[in-house]
Amino acid sequence: MNEVGLVLEGGGMRGVYTAGVLDFFHDKKIMFPYVVGASVGACVATSYLANQRGRNYEVLVEYSRHPEYLSLKRLLTRRSLFGMDFIFDTLPNQLVPFDYNMFIKNQSKLVVATTDVSTGLPVYYDSFDNKDELFKLVRASSSLPFVSTSVLHQGLELMDGGVSDPIPIDPSIQDGNRKHVVILTRHKGYKKDNVKFKRIVKHTYKNYPGLVRAMEKRHAKYNQTLEILRQMEQNGEVFIIQPKQPLKVSRIERNKQKLHDVYIQGYQQAEEISEALIKFVKSS
Repeated sequence: MNEVGLVLEGGGMRGVYTAGVLDFFHDKKIMFPYVVGASVGACVATSYLANQRGRNYEVLVEYSRHPEYLSLKRLLTRRSLFGMDFIFDTLPNQLVPFDYNMFIKNQSKLVVATTDVSTGLPVYYDSFDNKDELFKLVRASSSLPFVSTSVLHQGLELMDGGVSDPIPIDPSIQDGNRKHVVILTRHKGYKKDNVKFKRIVKHTYKNYPGLVRAMEKRHAKYNQTLEILRQMEQNGEVFIIQPKQPLKVSRIERNKQKLHDVYIQGYQQAEEISEALIKFVKSS
């Protein structure tokens, strides 16, 4: 599977679908030499590369109802919908320990997509000095506008990678991969609508015109990337895994049964297409 990249879209709690697909990969010992993810795509990639089967399920499903995980009250008082300290510190260090040693032993490369709020352009990271830096950058990639604060790293102010590069196929191409397996959390035929509340966007981020531009153009970038992926799929360069129907969970879903069902949906769908997938990667 040399020169095959795995590309993981974001989507908040819809990432539980991707978690199901990745656990199927784990069970069948399907590993990719290169993984790039934005937002929750980067989150679930870490457990996959640390060979911790089921960890994503525990984090996304079992802890979804925890009061520190997601709170509208926190959004009002601290400008953070998700408990970022809880998710990126307490969970990996205490409650659901992350195996960083196994992660660094894995020869596969992880690329984390973020957005520079000053320019609105994507910034990618593929090296991490320690576990704290890894989760700092994954946190940055997952810091959604309006509901999270930015993350300062090496002089850059970073936010959600999905703003500037919602489906990060570009780094996989630029790093020399000839084929790409892309996991989407939106169903086939989905088109992203133009950003709503433009005035609120401009007012909230008036000091960051680059970020405003990126948010205003995000739908166009997303839809354009989908068109490129479909063409690459026809050319045999891309294998797409995505829900057949709209996922019945929202970006901020907390219903454990719904999240469990979507996880199973991802696992079973990966199982259904496994023969075609293996044929695709082996032909590289």
